[in-house]
Amino acid sequence: MEISDLVFILVDMMQGFSYLGLFAVMFLAGCCAPIPWELVLIPAGATDLNPIVASLMGGLGSSLGAVMGYWLGKRLGRPLILMYGKYVFVDRLGLEMAERWLVKWGSLGTMVFRSIQYLPYKAFSVAAGILRMNFLDYVVLTTTGSLIRCLSLVCVGRLAAINLSALTVAIMASPVIGCLPLIVYVSHHRRRMGHKSDVPAGRKEKRKGIAASHSST
Repeated sequence: MEISDLVFILVDMMQGFSYLGLFAVMFLAGCCAPIPWELVLIPAGATDLNPIVASLMGGLGSSLGAVMGYWLGKRLGRPLILMYGKYVFVDRLGLEMAERWLVKWGSLGTMVFRSIQYLPYKAFSVAAGILRMNFLDYVVLTTTGSLIRCLSLVCVGRLAAINLSALTVAIMASPVIGCLPLIVYVSHHRRRMGHKSDVPAGRKEKRKGIAASHSST
């Protein structure tokens, strides 16, 4: 089976799902399922579905899933999320990053980071609940960001649908490109943590040297 055959399968699947199926899939993607938005919305844009309605259904479905993540974070709290978050694909690194950005940028950060591709949006939903962000603000801003993100991906699919090769490249390249910001952030975070851990060790060695010199005298 060639890649182009898989693209046809994805497009036919989205055509068969129609609007309600798209809503259900995006709800699962926004809540806990490891479903890349790109593999859903770009093929959806290449179908006969109305791009505005498809974006609306996808945005509302993912936002409802995000609300589930918000309540999960609010009810369970940070300690339990750190223990069991891996079962809903929320790890410590993503959660700490989301918490830092939400503290820095406030409620508006929810809309901005929800609308940007490839960020760990599940972690942002849970972090918003842990930080007890105003629920109405969270819903409005999350829905706005989700609609922007869905519309952009659907439009990519609609434009790429003119040519099968372009559509294949768009679908295949999106997840790969999406890994790059995460790789950069993880490597930067590890270097910074490694630098912090080296400082106390250096101080300890210095203290040992001083103590040894005193004892020898």
